[in-house]
Amino acid sequence: MESFEFVLVANGPGELSSLVKPIVEQIKKYSTKANPIKTTLVQPPCQFSSGNEMQYIKTLKVNQIIPAEEYRKWILSIPTKRELKFKYRGVVLYLGGDLMHAVLISKKLGYKVYAYLHGQKASWKNIFAKFFVQDEKTKHKLLKNRFQKDRIKVVGDLMLNSIESKPKAEVIHKWQLSENKPIVAMLPGSRDWEIDYMLPFYEDIGRELKSIIPGVQLMLIISPFTTLSKIEKMVDEDIFDVMTSIDSITAADLVLTIPGTNTAQIAAIGAPALMLFPLNKLDNVPLEGLLYYITKIPFLGKMIKRFAADIINRKTKFFALPNIKAGRMVMPEIRGNISIEEVVEEVLKLLNNAQKTKQIGHNLKKAMGESDAAEKIVGGILNENSF
Repeated sequence: MESFEFVLVANGPGELSSLVKPIVEQIKKYSTKANPIKTTLVQPPCQFSSGNEMQYIKTLKVNQIIPAEEYRKWILSIPTKRELKFKYRGVVLYLGGDLMHAVLISKKLGYKVYAYLHGQKASWKNIFAKFFVQDEKTKHKLLKNRFQKDRIKVVGDLMLNSIESKPKAEVIHKWQLSENKPIVAMLPGSRDWEIDYMLPFYEDIGRELKSIIPGVQLMLIISPFTTLSKIEKMVDEDIFDVMTSIDSITAADLVLTIPGTNTAQIAAIGAPALMLFPLNKLDNVPLEGLLYYITKIPFLGKMIKRFAADIINRKTKFFALPNIKAGRMVMPEIRGNISIEEVVEEVLKLLNNAQKTKQIGHNLKKAMGESDAAEKIVGGILNENSF
């Protein structure tokens, strides 16, 4: 049989680490020498890009990468510096960004197009061969919008297939931590504007905690989309006891995080967490869609951004993904113009109530559940295309 191709469409750090990674790993399980499957990853333009995606993408070992600048030329049939090659048979699988890009790519290549939806508003209902969704609730929304029932398939939460964690005892032993003193992990995010704001914020929290709790141990969780050397240049070396990756948060008694994919990953591991969404400084925070461009207007842009952010904050019931999924506050959230003292007070309350903190971790893991979404998506597509 001739080889087959998956063209994956995704851009932001969260999508690459939590959605693309498990799909690529599942594709490799199906690919054999006799029946090879090629994987191409297309990165459409994204205002939420960290700028370091390429470094991470290379670790996925896909066959072909088309970054945003090259994609713009290729989709408009403008010659690129290298020849982009595609197989005779294949499919396009949307995993993030604007659905339009997946449609354009499928039209250009003559491939069927599929989508995995994880909270986005769906469109192009008559173009996509199938929409893979995480739960019956999402399916019901699509049906209400007159999407065809046979084009919707519930597969579970794909993010859960990306989770990797180490046993608590192993992490404690590796970093020579004490089991008798509290361990607090902090996640500053992966994008420059997140790190620039959250690192000093976490450092101030850390100083307060160390002055109040003798021996408290602080872990800084570094995203795979940034580098240790970059972080080391920015942090006060006396604050954080350990700087490591997310698979080590199992050692933490409490995790502090910002909104994003990481809230789902933390929840799936079952780590007790507190989500922080400070709106104290909005200058470098990009908003989605048309608002992104409107807030670039000189003079008025800052006022519009503040006004829009306040409205979004008031009207959004939850920002943490496990809370959205559960429909209730499973992961505590502190939002808006928040102070260091406010966060420290809540952290102390949680650290002093081990039973409540343990219950939060249990509830988070339960809210996320189990999933074999990657197998259902890849296997389903290959079966439909007689591979």
